[in-house]
Amino acid sequence: MKLAYASAANARVQMRERQRRDRMATPALRTRFPQFASVRFDFEFSDSGPFTPAPLATVMHPPACAYFFFPCPYADCDGEFNLTAAVAELAKDDEASCEGNLKCSGHRTGDKGRVPCQLTVDYHIEAQRG
Repeated sequence: MKLAYASAANARVQMRERQRRDRMATPALRTRFPQFASVRFDFEFSDSGPFTPAPLATVMHPPACAYFFFPCPYADCDGEFNLTAAVAELAKDDEASCEGNLKCSGHRTGDKGRVPCQLTVDYHIEAQRG
Protein backbone atom coordinates (compact mmCIF):
# COMPACT_ATOMS: atom_id res chain seq x y z
CA MET A 1 0.00 0.00 0.00
CA LYS A 2 2.83 2.42 0.73
CA LEU A 3 4.16 1.96 -2.79
CA ALA A 4 0.81 3.05 -4.26
CA TYR A 5 0.81 6.13 -2.06
CA ALA A 6 4.40 6.93 -2.94
CA SER A 7 3.65 6.69 -6.67
CA ALA A 8 0.49 8.80 -6.22
CA ALA A 9 2.47 11.45 -4.37
CA ASN A 10 5.18 11.29 -7.03
CA ALA A 11 2.60 11.72 -9.80
CA ARG A 12 1.18 14.77 -8.02
CA VAL A 13 4.66 16.27 -7.60
CA GLN A 14 5.43 15.66 -11.28
CA MET A 15 2.14 17.28 -12.33
CA ARG A 16 2.79 20.34 -10.14
CA GLU A 17 6.33 20.68 -11.52
CA ARG A 18 5.03 20.46 -15.10
CA GLN A 19 2.41 23.08 -14.29
CA ARG A 20 5.05 25.36 -12.79
CA ARG A 21 7.23 25.11 -15.92
CA ASP A 22 4.29 25.56 -18.27
CA ARG A 23 2.98 28.54 -16.30
CA MET A 24 6.36 30.26 -16.48
CA ALA A 25 6.44 29.73 -20.27
CA THR A 26 2.96 31.21 -20.76
CA PRO A 27 2.59 34.88 -21.72
CA ALA A 28 0.92 37.32 -19.35
CA LEU A 29 -2.84 37.75 -19.45
CA ARG A 30 -2.37 41.32 -20.75
CA THR A 31 -0.37 39.94 -23.71
CA ARG A 32 -2.50 36.95 -24.61
CA PHE A 33 -5.89 38.56 -23.89
CA PRO A 34 -5.39 42.35 -23.86
CA GLN A 35 -9.16 42.89 -23.83
CA PHE A 36 -9.42 41.50 -20.28
CA ALA A 37 -8.89 43.72 -17.24
CA SER A 38 -9.44 40.66 -15.04
CA VAL A 39 -10.81 37.13 -15.22
CA ARG A 40 -12.65 35.57 -12.29
CA PHE A 41 -13.10 31.80 -11.91
CA ASP A 42 -15.71 30.37 -9.56
CA PHE A 43 -15.61 26.63 -8.89
CA GLU A 44 -18.29 24.47 -7.28
CA PHE A 45 -17.19 20.85 -6.76
CA SER A 46 -19.29 17.69 -6.58
CA ASP A 47 -18.38 14.10 -5.86
CA SER A 48 -20.09 10.92 -4.73
CA GLY A 49 -17.77 10.62 -1.72
CA PRO A 50 -18.45 11.87 1.81
CA PHE A 51 -16.07 14.85 1.62
CA THR A 52 -16.41 17.36 -1.19
CA PRO A 53 -14.00 20.30 -1.51
CA ALA A 54 -15.34 23.72 -0.61
CA PRO A 55 -16.24 26.19 -3.38
CA LEU A 56 -13.28 28.12 -4.70
CA ALA A 57 -12.84 31.47 -6.44
CA THR A 58 -9.74 32.96 -8.02
CA VAL A 59 -9.14 36.19 -9.92
CA MET A 60 -6.42 36.81 -12.48
CA HIS A 61 -5.22 40.31 -13.33
CA PRO A 62 -3.20 41.49 -16.38
CA PRO A 63 0.28 40.68 -14.97
CA ALA A 64 -0.71 37.06 -14.19
CA CYS A 65 0.32 34.29 -16.56
CA ALA A 66 -2.51 33.33 -18.90
CA TYR A 67 -2.36 29.76 -17.62
CA PHE A 68 -5.75 28.16 -17.05
CA PHE A 69 -4.95 24.69 -15.67
CA PHE A 70 -6.17 24.19 -12.12
CA PRO A 71 -5.05 21.19 -10.01
CA CYS A 72 -7.63 18.88 -8.51
CA PRO A 73 -8.13 19.93 -4.87
CA TYR A 74 -7.80 16.34 -3.65
CA ALA A 75 -4.28 15.93 -2.25
CA ASP A 76 -4.03 12.32 -3.44
CA CYS A 77 -5.07 13.12 -7.04
CA ASP A 78 -2.74 13.83 -9.93
CA GLY A 79 -5.44 15.41 -12.12
CA GLU A 80 -6.31 18.89 -13.23
CA PHE A 81 -9.02 20.94 -14.85
CA ASN A 82 -8.12 22.66 -18.12
CA LEU A 83 -10.13 25.83 -18.77
CA THR A 84 -7.95 27.17 -21.58
CA ALA A 85 -10.53 26.49 -24.30
CA ALA A 86 -13.32 28.08 -22.24
CA VAL A 87 -11.32 31.30 -21.75
CA ALA A 88 -10.31 31.42 -25.42
CA GLU A 89 -13.95 30.97 -26.45
CA LEU A 90 -14.98 33.71 -24.05
CA ALA A 91 -12.46 36.07 -25.64
CA LYS A 92 -13.39 35.09 -29.19
CA ASP A 93 -17.14 35.45 -28.66
CA ASP A 94 -16.75 38.84 -27.00
CA GLU A 95 -18.91 37.60 -24.10
CA ALA A 96 -18.70 38.69 -20.47
CA SER A 97 -19.12 35.25 -18.90
CA CYS A 98 -19.46 31.54 -19.54
CA GLU A 99 -20.08 28.41 -17.53
CA GLY A 100 -19.80 24.69 -17.84
CA ASN A 101 -18.55 21.59 -16.07
CA LEU A 102 -15.56 19.31 -16.29
CA LYS A 103 -14.56 15.99 -14.80
CA CYS A 104 -11.15 15.63 -13.20
CA SER A 105 -8.61 14.04 -15.52
CA GLY A 106 -6.64 12.31 -12.77
CA HIS A 107 -6.47 9.26 -10.57
CA ARG A 108 -6.65 8.85 -6.82
CA THR A 109 -5.36 6.24 -4.42
CA GLY A 110 -8.23 4.07 -3.22
CA ASP A 111 -8.88 0.72 -1.56
CA LYS A 112 -8.34 -0.97 -4.93
CA GLY A 113 -5.19 0.94 -5.90
CA ARG A 114 -5.26 3.82 -8.36
CA VAL A 115 -8.81 4.67 -9.41
CA PRO A 116 -10.16 7.46 -11.62
CA CYS A 117 -11.04 10.61 -9.70
CA GLN A 118 -14.79 11.19 -9.63
CA LEU A 119 -14.64 14.91 -8.85
CA THR A 120 -16.50 17.25 -11.17
CA VAL A 121 -16.41 21.01 -11.20
CA ASP A 122 -19.14 23.39 -12.24
CA TYR A 123 -17.32 26.54 -13.28
CA HIS A 124 -18.35 30.10 -13.98
CA ILE A 125 -15.88 32.43 -15.67
CA GLU A 126 -16.45 36.17 -15.71
CA ALA A 127 -14.22 38.52 -17.66
CA GLN A 128 -13.99 42.22 -16.97
CA ARG A 129 -13.09 43.98 -20.17
CA GLY A 130 -10.59 46.81 -20.05
